[in-house]
Amino acid sequence: MFRARERLVHQRTELVNALHAVLYEYGHTIPQGIVHLKRIEVLLDEPDNDLRGLVCEECRDYLARTAATPRLGH
Repeated sequence: MFRARERLVHQRTELVNALHAVLYEYGHTIPQGIVHLKRIEVLLDEPDNDLRGLVCEECRDYLARTAATPRLGH
């Protein structure tokens, strides 16, 4: 059970880090942590953001996969 939890936490961390990296490439720095994912959603929903369509799609994909990864208590 511990290894399964550890693997899920690792996968979620990788997804969030990848999302931050993509946004950083385009000049958007978002604080670390799961709690700031809502901020990213707001950024992607802004009609005048400077992100290309493909980048927005990629970020939305990361968000969806992060949401699909079960959240585990401590």
